[in-house]
Amino acid sequence: MFLHLGGNCIVLAAQVITILNLKSTKDSKITSEMRELLRAEGLVAEACPGVPKSLIITDEKAYLSPISSVTLKNRLRPWKSYRD
Repeated sequence: MFLHLGGNCIVLAAQVITILNLKSTKDSKITSEMRELLRAEGLVAEACPGVPKSLIITDEKAYLSPISSVTLKNRLRPWKSYRD
């Protein structure tokens, strides 16, 4: 199954490691360091233009998406329950 992150960006649901809400993690030192490290390594891509609301980390890359983390997690729910 695939997860649509916005625009033309689609990733395999099985590759998703985590989905972070950028608003709630902006004060976290660890999350900020991780984002900077991902940017420095060139591993961050924008799913589509717009104000990013979530950071999706996959096996291969990290994506900034204007779609909320709750919406993205709900899109994964049917697949996750089927897989378990």
